[in-house]
Amino acid sequence: MQENLIQIDFSQIEGLDPCIQGGYKIIFNQEIPFMIKFPDQEDQSIVETIRVRIMILGNGKDLQQLTLELSSENDLFFYYFHTVDKDNFQVVKTNQKLNTDFFGYPEVCVKTFRRCQLEQQHFAPILYIQQNARAQVSIVQTLEYKELTLITFEMIAGDEEIIKQHVYYKHGAVKSKFQILNAKIKDIHELVKVKNPQLLLHLQKYLPN
Repeated sequence: MQENLIQIDFSQIEGLDPCIQGGYKIIFNQEIPFMIKFPDQEDQSIVETIRVRIMILGNGKDLQQLTLELSSENDLFFYYFHTVDKDNFQVVKTNQKLNTDFFGYPEVCVKTFRRCQLEQQHFAPILYIQQNARAQVSIVQTLEYKELTLITFEMIAGDEEIIKQHVYYKHGAVKSKFQILNAKIKDIHELVKVKNPQLLLHLQKYLPN
């Protein structure tokens, strides 16, 4: 019973995410510092933590589509995505000079952003905000004497409908998680009240009313 009080399962809430409907599976989900540059401010940039999610439809040789998603906890209206399927992968492969096939592309994306997460001194993602609801992410490796662009992802801003779904889900998810956490706190309060009332009295001295 006590283990159940500690464990919190948000899987039902997360399963309502509109971005994973239709069978998508999330294979990467991390927050990473990005350098963000704007078209009219080439000599200026800001650093902001961006959530990177990589989702696939299908798996292995049954892979049908990959979506790379950028979002921000600080701005619910910030949303860019990069989607590749079997039909347009050849263009991506040629432009980026990749030596992998479509079925290996998810691993390339995951390894690339994992390096950005774990080796921030050597691998940095730069987001170039462009005109016409487009952006570009370049992964830059810092070498001893120069910087090398490893790969570039062409991004598209979410349209009004996508943004609306994204905001509704985020708002609802935060509200639902808060309700679950509040209920869990009440359960723990009741357990401590029964098992160790002296501890509860001690804790109440330091808790707000």
